[in-house]
Amino acid sequence: MFPRIGIEEKASQNEIMDSSSTRAGMALAYYKTVNYPLSDPGSSASRLLFDFSIAISCLLRGTANNKILDFACGSGWTTELLNKLGYDVYAFDSDASAVKAGRERVRLDKRVDPSRLHFRVGNGHELDFPNEHFGHIFCFDSLHHMADYEKVFREMHRVLGVGGRAIFVEPGSRHSKSPETIQFLRDHNKGGDWVEKDVNLEETFNLARRVGFAEMKIKPFLLPSTVEFSYVDWLHILENPSGAENLIRELRRFAWEDRVIFHMTRVSLGDTT
Repeated sequence: MFPRIGIEEKASQNEIMDSSSTRAGMALAYYKTVNYPLSDPGSSASRLLFDFSIAISCLLRGTANNKILDFACGSGWTTELLNKLGYDVYAFDSDASAVKAGRERVRLDKRVDPSRLHFRVGNGHELDFPNEHFGHIFCFDSLHHMADYEKVFREMHRVLGVGGRAIFVEPGSRHSKSPETIQFLRDHNKGGDWVEKDVNLEETFNLARRVGFAEMKIKPFLLPSTVEFSYVDWLHILENPSGAENLIRELRRFAWEDRVIFHMTRVSLGDTT
C-alpha cells in the first residue's frame, strides 16, 4: 500500500502503475509522483508542507542518535526532506512499488546524500530493526493504515532509543466515516485489503501509556487555508470573549476530529512522569 497522504498519493501512484494513456500522459503521471506533493500546487501541497513544518519542529536537535525511521514512507517525499535536513533516514513501506518510487525520486536529486538514506520493503507491525536503533520515528499519514495500533506502538517503543520521540501527523477521530474516505474505498479498495481507520487521541494516549511511552504532547493547529479573517473580524475575536471562545472551540474540534499532530517520548525504564 501507499500509506503516506493516503487518498491523493494512492491515486497518483495508480496513474503510473495502471495507466494505458499516451506517453505524454505517462510522463505527467511520473512527474506528479516523483515531485509529490509539490506537483499539486493547491490546498493539498499547502496542507502537507504546513503539517510537515509542524512535525519537524518536534524533532529534538543536538541528539547523539541521528538515525530517524520514516515509518511507512509512501513515495518518499518526507524521506527526501528529512535527509536534506541532515538526518540518517531509514525508510520502509509495505508496498514495493512505493519503495521503488522513493528510490527514484531521490535518485533524481543530487542534493540528497545517499550515504544517509536507506530504503526497504517492510511491515509496520514487525519492524526489522534492532532495539533502541533510532533517535526519532517520523510517522506521517501512516498510522491510520495500520491494522493493530498497539502492536505498532510496541514495535516503535522497542526500536526507539531512550529520550527519543515518535512524531505523528494523522487524520482524526472521524476519518473512516468521512465522505472522502468512503468514496475512496468504494473506488480503489477492490481487493478489500486497504485499511482506513480513525486516530482517536484518547485511545492513542491510553495505548501509548500501556506500551511504555510516558509522555504524549499535542500540537493543535488549524489548516492554513481555513484561517483567514478580515481586520475587523480579527479585532472582534481579540476583543470579544465569545469570538475567542468560538475560535478555540473550532480548534479543539478540528485537532480532535480532522487532523491530529502529536509526539510521544520514550523515557527510561521505570520513569512514568
